[in-house]
Amino acid sequence: MYRPLKASSDTELLGLLLEDNEAAFEEIYRRYFQKLHALAKRRLYDSQQTEDIIHDLFLNLWLNRQKIQIDSLPNYLMRSVKYRILDALDHHTVKQNFLDYQLHIDQSSNITEENILYADAMRLYQENLVVLPERCREVFLLSRAGVSQKEIAIQLGISENTVENHIAKALRLLKSRMAEFISPNMLFPFLFFFF
Repeated sequence: MYRPLKASSDTELLGLLLEDNEAAFEEIYRRYFQKLHALAKRRLYDSQQTEDIIHDLFLNLWLNRQKIQIDSLPNYLMRSVKYRILDALDHHTVKQNFLDYQLHIDQSSNITEENILYADAMRLYQENLVVLPERCREVFLLSRAGVSQKEIAIQLGISENTVENHIAKALRLLKSRMAEFISPNMLFPFLFFFF
C-alpha cells in the first residue's frame, strides 16, 4: 500500500535517503527548511548568508547521504546549522579584525613582514580555536562576535557565570598557546582584537 512521504517518520525518510530517493530528500527539505532558516536568521541577521548556509547544509546532506551516520535527523540538522553559524560568525569576526588592522598599519613600516607575521598569527589562532572544548569555543566565538554575556547565557541555556568561565578559559588557553605573538618583543596590535 502506498504511503505518502509527508506521513513518513524521520527514520523512514533517512532509510529512503540512503536508497537515493530524491522524494525523501525533498520531504526532509520541506519539513526542516523553515525551522533551520529561522534559527540561522536569528543569529546572523543576513538573509543571503542565511540562505547560503541552509542550502549548503542540505546540499551536503544529499552529497554525503551514504557516508554520514544520523541517529536523529532533527538533532543532526540543528547541530549542523549551529556549526555553520559559528563558522560564519568566526569568519566575519576574523575578516573584520583584519580590515580594522589594515586601517591602522603604519605606512612607513615593513608591511610585507607584518603581513607574514599576521598570517602566521591567524593560522595559529585558527588551529588553537579548534582544540578548545566545544562549548568553550562556542561561547568564546559568540562573545567575539559582539554577543553580550547575558545574551549568550540565555541563548545557550547556561548561567552568566558559566559564560564568564568559558571565556576566561578560552582566553587563558589561547594566550598560553600564542605566547610567541603576544610577548613584549612581538606585540601586535591586531591580536588585541582576538583577546
